[in-house]
Order: sequence, then C-alpha cells, then structure tokens
Amino acid sequence: MEEKGYPVDDRYYVLKQDESLGPFDVEELLEQIEIGAFTYDDVCLRVGDTECSRLRKVLDWDDAAQLESGEASHEADQRDQGDSPEEADQDDHEEEAESPATSPEPGTVLYGGHPSMLSQPLPFLGLLGGIVAAIWLYPLDIKFALGAAAVAVFSLASLSLTRFTNEYFVTGRRIEIVKGLIARSSNEVRISDVRAINVTCSGLIGAMGIGTVDFFTAGDEPEVTFRKVWAAKKVKALVRQLQDSPV
Repeated sequence: MEEKGYPVDDRYYVLKQDESLGPFDVEELLEQIEIGAFTYDDVCLRVGDTECSRLRKVLDWDDAAQLESGEASHEADQRDQGDSPEEADQDDHEEEAESPATSPEPGTVLYGGHPSMLSQPLPFLGLLGGIVAAIWLYPLDIKFALGAAAVAVFSLASLSLTRFTNEYFVTGRRIEIVKGLIARSSNEVRISDVRAINVTCSGLIGAMGIGTVDFFTAGDEPEVTFRKVWAAKKVKALVRQLQDSPV
C-alpha cells in the first residue's frame, strides 16, 4: 500500500443509507469494497475536511476502473445468458429503485466554526500591541507595562467572548447557529429548505478566505448567517453537496 503512495494515515467516514460509517483507513476501505459492503461511487468524508468526495477519487488508482468495468461486464454477461429482454429491463428498473442513499446521518456534525479573530481588527490589534508594549516597557516602567498588559487581557477577553458565544454547525440535515455564553439560544434551518446561499468576502481578510455566509429559505432576509468564518466558500460547497446527495 505505501509503495503506491496511498494516504495510509488518513481516515474517512462513508456516508451510506442515512448513516455515517467509520472512520476507516484506506486498507479497511479496500477490504470493505472487496466484500461488497461499499462501492467506488459511495460518498466519503475525510476526518477534518468539510468537502465530501467519492471513494473512487480517494483511492484514485487504475485498478478501480478496471475492477468496476469487469464487474459490470460480468453482470451484463450473466443477465444476457439467463434473462429475457423483458426480464433484463425489469432488473434495470429495480436496480435504480434500490440504489443506496448517500446522505450522512442527521446528527453528524460535518462543520463547526466560529467568527474569526481577524474579523475584529481593533481587539486583535489591541492584543498584539498590548503584548509588545508590555514586553518593551517592562524594563523601563513597571506601571506602564502593567497598563499595556491590561489592554492585552481586555482585548483577549473581547475576542474570546465574541468567538465562544457564536458557534456555527452544519450537520447531515441542518444548519444551526448557537448564541450566548450562559443562556444559550439557537436558530436552525433544514438543508433541504435552503433556496439560496450568498458568500460575501471583502477586504484583506476576504482575500484570506474569511467571509460571511447567508442562508436563505424564503424572502429577502437570511434565516441563518455565519459571520466572518474561515473557508466561507467551502462551507457553501459543503451545503450544496449535501443538497445534491440522494436521500
């Protein structure tokens, strides 16, 4: 396995029949495919990623296509030998109706995020400036150094409050925002109800991939908004993939 360069240390969840199975490493995935539990067209999600992909793309080897074509040819030969044209057509329709669902388990958290600290420039600069000033002033005047340290602590508290009182989640079925420190409140929408997704990236932080993601179900106002999150475009892509996954 290692000679072909497979990502042997990576682990993947397989999204199959409304369940999130795993995690599996590459060797275990190949074993499951050999016994018929998985196919190369099943959807999977690497641990730590937000984008789903097909097992065929993850494994990415020539034998996969050869094995699939060989299996298809074998099944076609068996059908031609044992079935009449009417029976073969009926089998095709039954296979389409029985195709497995690839949506993840409803409660599986596929994305979790917070507002980025870079979205608050004043507290962020206060934190950096306070630390640098405290270090620089300490040999000169302890009182000014303590004042600079207090500014840094206050800025850090402000950043932490904003970050940990706004949590964003994407699960297999829902998009949710949770607010509050002690008294927590939440707002959610079903992924199947989302009609439009707007991503707004602006300024320097926008060039770094930080942006606001608005989810619309009806009307002109977003029902849920992820404000100033990292990889905003990937969050949108994840939700669209979940919408496109068969249920």
